[in-house]
Amino acid sequence: MEDILADLEKGLSTQLASLTDNIRGGEEQLMRNKEGFLKVQGALEILAVIKQRQAELNDEALKDALSTAGVD
Repeated sequence: MEDILADLEKGLSTQLASLTDNIRGGEEQLMRNKEGFLKVQGALEILAVIKQRQAELNDEALKDALSTAGVD
């Protein structure tokens, strides 16, 4: 009976160690994914600002061109 209990304890300890390693690996992967997500999200936000600024500059250039041509 003692052998059965010792084997069970050993098996459970091995399972616990394996699951602990899996959790740590999963947490590390999650952190890398979050970092990547935030970088891409930031890049998209910067792109949106650049596109908005470009549209504003295009509008200003069009207004200047029309004003110069006397089409006000």
